[in-house]
Amino acid sequence: MQLFGEEWIAAANEALAGLPAVSGLDAVIEYTISGRPIGRTSLTVTLVDGVFSGIALGKSKECDIAISMNYSDAVAILSGELTSDAGYMSGAVKVEGDYPLWLLDLRPVRVAAIDVLAPLMVQTSSE
Repeated sequence: MQLFGEEWIAAANEALAGLPAVSGLDAVIEYTISGRPIGRTSLTVTLVDGVFSGIALGKSKECDIAISMNYSDAVAILSGELTSDAGYMSGAVKVEGDYPLWLLDLRPVRVAAIDVLAPLMVQTSSE
């Protein structure tokens, strides 16, 4: 399956659905991935009570946080080879919007998400 393709998004949504709730932690996060072989991609991730309620292709009309990074850094983060915190500190991951929400409040959710997505990356092909 291709990274960020419809099949990958469906598998990611299924994998993320089992993560535990974090009461009151709601966010809409827009990810923009540049440098993909087939062009730029935008994904919108919605969290309700810290639970992933969906990843969808496309931009959000109203997001709390906008994240941008290049394709190779996205692959490294999703594979567990690079943390999103290290990517942010190096300038590879750009964050706009509610910084404290993304950097602090969502950190445990981001770490848990990578733990369940990293095995999915073994089944993922480069585009």
